[in-house]
Amino acid sequence: MHQVIEGQLTLDHMACHVPHRFDVPENTGTLRLDFSFSPRHPGVGNIAHQLSISVYGPDGARGTRHNNADQSPVISRSWASPGYLPGEIEAGEWVVEIDAHRILPPGNVTYRIEIACAAEDCEEPAVDSIPNPLRAPKRKGAGWYTGDLHGHTFHSDGKFSPADYLETAHQRGYDFVALTDHNTVSAVPHVRRLAGNGITVIDGVELTTFHGHALVLGLEGWIDWRVKDGTTMSEIARAVLDRGGLYVIAHPKSEGHPFCTGCRWAFSDMLPGPARHVEVWNRSWTERNHNEDAVQMFYHWLNAGYRMVATSGTDTHRSAPADHRLAANRVLADDNTPEAILNALRRGNSYVTSGPDLMLRAVAVDGSTAEMGDVVAPGPVRLTCGCQGGKAGADLTNLSLRLIRQGKEVQRWHVRLEQGLQTTVNAVAEPGNWFALELRDRTEGLHGLSNPVLVGEEGEPWH
Repeated sequence: MHQVIEGQLTLDHMACHVPHRFDVPENTGTLRLDFSFSPRHPGVGNIAHQLSISVYGPDGARGTRHNNADQSPVISRSWASPGYLPGEIEAGEWVVEIDAHRILPPGNVTYRIEIACAAEDCEEPAVDSIPNPLRAPKRKGAGWYTGDLHGHTFHSDGKFSPADYLETAHQRGYDFVALTDHNTVSAVPHVRRLAGNGITVIDGVELTTFHGHALVLGLEGWIDWRVKDGTTMSEIARAVLDRGGLYVIAHPKSEGHPFCTGCRWAFSDMLPGPARHVEVWNRSWTERNHNEDAVQMFYHWLNAGYRMVATSGTDTHRSAPADHRLAANRVLADDNTPEAILNALRRGNSYVTSGPDLMLRAVAVDGSTAEMGDVVAPGPVRLTCGCQGGKAGADLTNLSLRLIRQGKEVQRWHVRLEQGLQTTVNAVAEPGNWFALELRDRTEGLHGLSNPVLVGEEGEPWH
């Protein structure tokens, strides 16, 4: 059975989902689609139109391959193209939806969708081999763990296979990694199978909408990323949180349309709305000059009384140049499991770093202690502040450790010794105050940022 759908997109279709319905007969084993459009480029400048398709069966979403040149998916009972989910090909009405992420003037883009249904199942190609050599079993137990919360494979717009992605995580020395392909979870089972017991894999997806991106961590299965009439992003975020997932606003100050359409956070109901995590360091610090603005947004929300947690993401799509200073999340967790890592991130018992270790601890007059992300009672506190080179042996000379209170620097120490420093500060903390550490170089480039120690009673005044 063969069906053809043709049409035209204008500038009015920008940031829209354009659905087309088609029928799939009984006893179909394989569904093949081919989406093409012309022109692919508006004819001026160096930015192309950006269109992808998403496919939905009677029982739900079957996948997408966001911003990938290959828009010819195969979906069968036992195998599916990258970005798509295998399974029973249900008879009935299906939908193929054109996701118009970017249409540039003068518009007038014609498209064609060819759909073929076949009875036979599609033979599964060779699967990724397990990385060689096999890795030692991962560390376990309570302690500090290092990992990445943001990255992509060729199941969306990355260049890496699942095996390449995992190998890169090993090379960077990560204890855990999340895979967050755009609007699809199809690669997560492959990464988990390849990882075995060598590294912790966290379920993830990047909700890649027309008005901002967000990471959903810790939930299995597809998440509907479409913000259509009658829905809001805050409703999507609350649903994620109610299910026990982590919701992270990604690269909120990115350059946005047309250079990175949808990348800049523009949901007025989510500033921060129910979100309590924000990615302040995306890709390389120097590559992404919007990272400093994200840090200041994080500080602004803390000053407004929101109990925010800062995260980082390499946003890996391909091999990074050696001089790119990427950051990882260092997390104080009860164990190296997805649940324990995510619980520590919920608490904010973590910091972001390009390598150095950070220490921030508050001790109240009654002897109680508060780590990063914890709440300390108002009154006199003793803050222990420190930095070390970490397991990578980072050279900290020419860096300065800075104590931040309410977003303002209140004390600075120049790191004289290669191995770092440790010092204490006495302060009188008032409800609503917060303290954090920054590690910066002489050009103000960030090398580490702690999550804050908050001042108040548990739950007050923080929300």
